[in-house]
Amino acid sequence: MPEFLPAWREGRAVWSPDPRTDPRFDPAWMGALPPYSVLFASAVAHGEPVGGLFLVWWRTGRQVTPAEVRLVEGVAAQVGLAMENAELSRQTQVKLRESETLLSVSRTLSSTLDLESLLRHFLRRVAGALEADSAGAWLREGDGEWLEPVAGYHVPPEHLERVRSMRISLARHPFYAEAARTRRPVSSAHVAADPRAAAVMTDILPHRSQLFVPIVSKERMIGGFGLIWYERAREFSDDELALMEAIANQAGVAIENARLFEQNRRQVEELSVLHDLSRAVTGQLDRAALLDAIRAHAARVFDARNMFVILRDAARREFEVALRITDGAPDLREPLRYPAGSVGLMSVVFETRRAVRTDDYQAECARHGVEPSAFAADRPYWLGVPMTADDEVLGVIALRSGARPFTEADERLLTNIAHLGALALRSARLFEERTRAYGELAAAQDQLVRTEKLRALGEMASGMAHDFNNLLASILGRAQLLLQRVQTPQLRQWLQVIERSALDGAQTVRRLQEFTRIRRDQPFVAVDLNEIVLDALEITQSRWREEPLARGVLIDVRPSYGDLPRIAGDPAELREALTNLILNAVDAMPSGGVLALTTLRVDEEIVVSVADTGVGIPPGVREKIFDPFFTTKGPQGTGLGLSMTYGILARHGAKIVVESEEGRGTVFRLTFPVATGPLAVEAPPGAAPAGPTPSLRCLVVDDEAPVAMMLGDVLEAGGHRAVVLHDGGEAIARFGAEPFDLVITDLAMPRVSGWQVARAIKEMAPTVPIFLVTGFGVELTPEERR
Repeated sequence: MPEFLPAWREGRAVWSPDPRTDPRFDPAWMGALPPYSVLFASAVAHGEPVGGLFLVWWRTGRQVTPAEVRLVEGVAAQVGLAMENAELSRQTQVKLRESETLLSVSRTLSSTLDLESLLRHFLRRVAGALEADSAGAWLREGDGEWLEPVAGYHVPPEHLERVRSMRISLARHPFYAEAARTRRPVSSAHVAADPRAAAVMTDILPHRSQLFVPIVSKERMIGGFGLIWYERAREFSDDELALMEAIANQAGVAIENARLFEQNRRQVEELSVLHDLSRAVTGQLDRAALLDAIRAHAARVFDARNMFVILRDAARREFEVALRITDGAPDLREPLRYPAGSVGLMSVVFETRRAVRTDDYQAECARHGVEPSAFAADRPYWLGVPMTADDEVLGVIALRSGARPFTEADERLLTNIAHLGALALRSARLFEERTRAYGELAAAQDQLVRTEKLRALGEMASGMAHDFNNLLASILGRAQLLLQRVQTPQLRQWLQVIERSALDGAQTVRRLQEFTRIRRDQPFVAVDLNEIVLDALEITQSRWREEPLARGVLIDVRPSYGDLPRIAGDPAELREALTNLILNAVDAMPSGGVLALTTLRVDEEIVVSVADTGVGIPPGVREKIFDPFFTTKGPQGTGLGLSMTYGILARHGAKIVVESEEGRGTVFRLTFPVATGPLAVEAPPGAAPAGPTPSLRCLVVDDEAPVAMMLGDVLEAGGHRAVVLHDGGEAIARFGAEPFDLVITDLAMPRVSGWQVARAIKEMAPTVPIFLVTGFGVELTPEERR
């Protein structure tokens, strides 16, 4: 209608009795209407047209008077004012609602500094303002690619778990990439038909419309919030988008404040944890207590329900699992040791001496070419840091999680905790090494003192034994000679008592000599300690099986044999030592118990342990058990069993350690050195000579007349002829003057010793056998025997 538009703009009225014939009007458009007359007046407000008023008569020829025109123009002016007022009222209501929304959001954002709580309340307000069905918020770490979910509102329960793990990529998803690039809200009324829309959202929450608003602070996108409508096709006005942008700006300030508060709170907590941990580990020298302190303090700031601590065992070239927490509980399952380089990313951390933090454990393992652990599938987030003290890496601390990725701040704090722990563990290790060294020194000193004590006793016992043996030899020899001649029963009985007493006395003297003996009589041969333990068990079987069963008591013997190399030793002596220990263990369990014998190789040593569950040894008694003649068995004990055992082990270069607790039992731990070089094989026993012995002419020499005469009488009783002398020089001269088939000489004689006699006679007659007799202990070296 060409005439209406200028009239509307100029604010004047226009009328026609028949627009179909009026050239001012479009005949094509007017011809579509029935015959009519029309009057139009522009509705003006403050000189600007805001609308118009039409009056139509459905007949032609209606004439409009000037008064009617003025009337209609007046009415149109009132209508214009009314329309302006209505628009102003609408705008006022919109602004009021926007202000109320902004105020409500502002109050919500300022109501708390807890980030997750703040965002949940914020989403509820925003979703209510735009009548959205669901809402969610994501935050960005630094300038990274990923937005991490932090809060949601009105999310269907069946989708909640998947939404909590729904990460948004600002590089791979165009819809969100546009919001990050423009820093402006991005919307879609028909998500299914929008090529920008990301399947990451629609696959989890199928919906029709979506609005995503970036949260910007200090010219940097720090996150965003999204609103979705499941069924409704939602279009957004510029005012609504501007309102969401303003709300996002408020949220950016609030989030930064909450982050600063959280950062400050975390820094305070970190300093508190480090301070408390430092106090807890200062002066603490027990490794288990140190590791427990590290775990407890780490749990204050981390999700430490899955935590590892491995320490390097330099001696074995492997890693020891010092602490393993799985799902909040200690995990002591095997293996507790791993070869170096076989513990996944922890090996990488140790070798590179640098922390490793990843959101995809398996991919990171593949990147470094290491085998991932079994837990990788359900806990992809992993953080490991080296435990470094000065320039030494002692081990690695690692955390894993399936809930959230670890941050740079987490890495920094765990590194500080690891450093404190490493310093404390190194101090504990040094203290342990020093304590062990002091213990070994004390044990060596104790062994030296005991050895010197035995040496002194040996010197004293040697002289005593010589004199006693000479006396007992005379008594025993005469008694046995009389037994061959006396037939009276009463006299024979008395002689047998004398013989038995002399033999018992000789046995006591031999035992006294045995525990003080330092040198060995026979060369060592190759010995299998497993066979020694088995032989000792067979020898003592009546004591630990038959006798207890006869009393209704059970002793459970549990041998455990390791794969051992042979050692150099005397099988008979070692059997005697093990037999003594087994018998002592049996005596310590009068009511039954467990007797465990274990053999194993530890580095270059072999350890044999004899453990019982008996009454234990009091500390005061433990210090004396190796002293000769000390016994707790009353008249039944000689007090020489453990003394002899100690002497045997000393001759084998072995160490013996006793661990005992009253009421719980005792462990004797024997440590033997592994033999180096070739070893001789134990020779089978020689066969006894067959047939009768011919009469021999014998030369007997001993400075003790009773002993010499007794030996002569014994030889003559056996059908031989004996020449008895008491001086070594005289014996050499007599042998040179007369022929003899056999020589018996005492070793310890004044002026000319038995050694000198033997050498002189061997030079004169190498084939004549010489018997060396002594009251001292037999301690001949191979050179002396030759």
